[in-house]
Amino acid sequence: MRKAVIALLLLAAAASAVYARIGGGDAVFPVKHIGDVTFSHDSHVETMGFQCTDCHPFVFETKATHKSLQMSHRRQGMSCGYCHNSEKAFDLKTNCYVCHTKGAK
Repeated sequence: MRKAVIALLLLAAAASAVYARIGGGDAVFPVKHIGDVTFSHDSHVETMGFQCTDCHPFVFETKATHKSLQMSHRRQGMSCGYCHNSEKAFDLKTNCYVCHTKGAK
């Protein structure tokens, strides 16, 4: 009985560690000619300290609902341009290759 309780506690601790993971991995948005854009949840959440609710569902819903991101969205203060406007974060207009990584692995 004692071993079963210990095993159950260990299982619960492991499960909570998995669910406590904040981030969501990388979201890759394919872009022809200039290079794909890889959005890193880790850099925005863990490094920059954003909460999931800072962007979801207000700025972004899910990658599935944002299959097509356009640079016009940036100019309208939508999607990445909501923060990357040279006020909250670096401007996307003059820093193309920070996000567009043609041929980079």
